[in-house]
Amino acid sequence: MTAFIRPSLILRMDLDERLFNDECVSDIKRSYSYVAPSLVQAHKPVDGQRPENVMRFMIKLHRAYWDKSDEAAQQLWEGVMPKWLHNMFSKVSNTITAANNVRAENGQPAFPYHWLELEFGDNALIAVKTGSDSSFPADGVDMVERVRDLMNAGALGQDIACVRIPSRASYEAQLAAAEQAQAEAVVAAEQGDSAGQVAEQAELASVTAEQAVDVAGTAAEGQADSADPAEPAFAIPELPAFDVDYGTWGIEYADGSVREFNVAAGAFS
Repeated sequence: MTAFIRPSLILRMDLDERLFNDECVSDIKRSYSYVAPSLVQAHKPVDGQRPENVMRFMIKLHRAYWDKSDEAAQQLWEGVMPKWLHNMFSKVSNTITAANNVRAENGQPAFPYHWLELEFGDNALIAVKTGSDSSFPADGVDMVERVRDLMNAGALGQDIACVRIPSRASYEAQLAAAEQAQAEAVVAAEQGDSAGQVAEQAELASVTAEQAVDVAGTAAEGQADSADPAEPAFAIPELPAFDVDYGTWGIEYADGSVREFNVAAGAFS
């Protein structure tokens, strides 16, 4: 019976408004049309923060499937959801890669999705950090299964608004560490140059700086004659690539509070 049951899916992309335009919306809808219907909306950046684009799976299955104590619901989950989620994660990850390959061929930067949200109706909302290439974690289905088990056991508390994997605090700490490591690597590489190379580079930089002043002056004169200089498009900042540690979850509650959950220990930190 479950072989003939499939969830329906709508993809909702929530983009930083600085990256939102008609061309972007058309590209997204065209790229994902064979996967699922797509909705595209924009949100305002908060205090000039890094862009944060979110892709949400709005999953609909008009039968009970979340409650593990319900035998029919459990059978339906086991027979349908893990395989379907695995296929959807793979299909959408491949589509993200293909769309970004097209952008690269056109000389455009990759368009990132920073979080994948999984909306299981009124049962749960799970937000998972994507990889540096916007791909979904290979063990994403296992994460969903673990969340379902813990929520059914009541281990995460009540009135949960979102289970975020990893927590925002954990991810920001990991990103800061990756940025620090990247900066230290750059300094180490620079310090590894010989004294002669450093002197040569300094001399070259001096000459280049003088040339840049001349060029800047010429450009300034040209801009003075220009009526309406074009404004540069918003540039997506490049973040260091690193393997995300998903071991600390953020349990976000309806009242706005957040608690961190250590997955390995199976307990709140």
